[in-house]
Amino acid sequence: MTKAQLLIGTAFGIVGFNSSAAAQDTVSQEQQTASTPVFGEIVVTAQKREENAQDVPITITALSGDTLSQIGIQESEQLGEFLPGLEISTSSGEGSQLILFLRGAGLSDFNTNNSGPVAIYSDEVYISSPALTAFQFFDTERVEVLKGPQGTLYGRNTTGGAIKFITAKPTDYFTAKASASYAEFDTTRFEAAVSGPITDSIRARVAVSKADSDGFITNLVDGSSENGVDTFSWRGTIDVDVTSNFSLRGNIHGNEVSSPAFKFNHLGSLPGGVDALGYSGPSNVFEGEYNRGGNVDLSSIGGYVEANLELGAVTITSVTAYDEIDRTLPEETDASPLDLLFVNYGVESETFTQELRISGEGDNFQWLLGGFYLTEDLAQNQTIDLFRELRALTGGAPDPTGAITGAPILFARSLNTQDLETFAIFGQASYEILPDLTLTGGLRYTEEKKTFSALGQLEDPDFFPGPIPVYQSTDLVNKDDAISWRVALDYQATSDVLIYGSAARGFKSGGFNGGFLSLDPVESAIQLQPYSPEFLTAYELGIKSEWLDGALRVNASVFYNDFSDLQVFTLVNTNALPLQVLDNAGGADVFGVELETTISPTDGLIFNISAAFLDSELSALTNAVGVSFDGNQIANTPKYSVSALARYDFDLTDSVGAFVQGSVAMKSDVFFSTENNPIVSQDGYALVNARTGVSFAEGKFKLSVFGTNLTDKTYFTNVTDLSDFGFFSRYVGQPRQFGVELAVEY
Repeated sequence: MTKAQLLIGTAFGIVGFNSSAAAQDTVSQEQQTASTPVFGEIVVTAQKREENAQDVPITITALSGDTLSQIGIQESEQLGEFLPGLEISTSSGEGSQLILFLRGAGLSDFNTNNSGPVAIYSDEVYISSPALTAFQFFDTERVEVLKGPQGTLYGRNTTGGAIKFITAKPTDYFTAKASASYAEFDTTRFEAAVSGPITDSIRARVAVSKADSDGFITNLVDGSSENGVDTFSWRGTIDVDVTSNFSLRGNIHGNEVSSPAFKFNHLGSLPGGVDALGYSGPSNVFEGEYNRGGNVDLSSIGGYVEANLELGAVTITSVTAYDEIDRTLPEETDASPLDLLFVNYGVESETFTQELRISGEGDNFQWLLGGFYLTEDLAQNQTIDLFRELRALTGGAPDPTGAITGAPILFARSLNTQDLETFAIFGQASYEILPDLTLTGGLRYTEEKKTFSALGQLEDPDFFPGPIPVYQSTDLVNKDDAISWRVALDYQATSDVLIYGSAARGFKSGGFNGGFLSLDPVESAIQLQPYSPEFLTAYELGIKSEWLDGALRVNASVFYNDFSDLQVFTLVNTNALPLQVLDNAGGADVFGVELETTISPTDGLIFNISAAFLDSELSALTNAVGVSFDGNQIANTPKYSVSALARYDFDLTDSVGAFVQGSVAMKSDVFFSTENNPIVSQDGYALVNARTGVSFAEGKFKLSVFGTNLTDKTYFTNVTDLSDFGFFSRYVGQPRQFGVELAVEY
């Protein structure tokens, strides 16, 4: 890889290179000299057409595949460490869905029947199932993060934004690459990809990824390591030029996870720091006493067919996709050697989507019309095993009411099914009303229907002749429809300065609570009431600019998000059993400022700083036990977050290049719940990473050493309040880790 590309690849998406164009070059850019100290450009498809990211009048952060590798991002949840304004964590470790917030828009529901307001796309396909949102990157061309409502150009409407993962595509020349790394905690990772022509009109690409790790938590019960990883992913893509103006792309992909069940850190909430059974966890957060094993068992497979027909200035695109997943996730929720609380999450889902678009352009006019259809069949099978430790006092019998011991002793199962069907028509057009002044308008109509059934039952074959139903509701129906829109104006002040402003209306449909419901019939009936749609009106002003002959790039935006009927997930402690509640706040406001700056003061040296300030406030929200949250900060929305990176590339000899890189990601205090409980939060902290390495043979061989969390900062990525059981479950982040990586490319 050349020095220029190494510079480009670290620019957090403000600086990058045109991966699509590079793939078509007969001479690879990796074989060019390292003497051109200029910024490249990264081409994105945020507006469903290829454009330089600097020319797109949308706040977008794009990271090339090289950028992801160089800054050490390997999994989707790691994006939140490096992109200010974006917060990502998982609900229960490897194999569980993402908890995703962007500019204050998000949903912290850990059930799998509710998609969040920030959409995840793989290539052109919307990922509907939350259980499929946490995955590892491999053979990636780029990632695009679009901020604000996305409905007038995209199949599935969302209020908060969209994250697009663009995979590397087949090339018309043979190429192959592989990388292997080893790091502390016995962490290994291997990736490989092969691409090239089969015939003059057919090209194919195959990629695989395997990751394993023992984990960084010590189980004091048996000395084993916990929170490890065991995943395997694969992908195959084929491109066919049927005629000179008609092309097909077929993709098939799969993922297998068999990682050990995630282990939490235990923090007692009762006097003396103990839980309801009197247990107090170890003082070292990287140690625990766990008595439950088991692996996450996840298997998914899917694919899509994309067809493109070019008819002069008009293009017709069809994307047909199917995905299915089967996952069981055992959770030792109590994080203790006692049998207080065990939960199992099981989900199966099948999703079919069809998107059809027609687009065209003229000298000063561009337009797109589209239709989108999605259907999803989902089934959840979830169990809870509560206070089994106390069965010695009841002769092994269950005691659901707690009449004997004062604590409910039970094994319960929650069986939910949900059928989702949604249809939308959407369109957007841009017209240059004056030289360098362009007006954009878009409109969308969405219909969505959810049919939901829920069955809760007590089970205990030794004492009950069969399951005892606690609640049952069948064929509950929620229908929503809405019109959303976007209006924008952008002005190309100079060839290097773009100013833009927009107003947009986003919509997210209502739905049903897919979690464990109360054993009380009245409370469960309330929980089964559907929550209402969420609306967001977003206003934004921004600038994208380059200065000093391209040596300095400055992008900035200021925005205001006005939510109405904001969907909020809360876990309400009742001094009995906690209630999972999905409800609507009357509203919420988020004011924000974002800045991205990249500068190269001299050949081979680059600095990047990205920052976000978010001021959020909830209004008109009272929980199930009458506590008001008016004025609270939105969960997972820190006020400040900053990322910075410095990199220097230089030549050791005529044939050997080297680089040194350091980065830091900082954020202020963040609450993990709507209650803004200071225990269910994380104080501000910073993560420092570094990487250095050498390249040989014109960049074909690269050897790197890296370190993450160099200051060995202890921090938590999530905390769940289970004080009804006398404890908090905390998700501890990974400690300091060193590793080495070897990459080969042909």
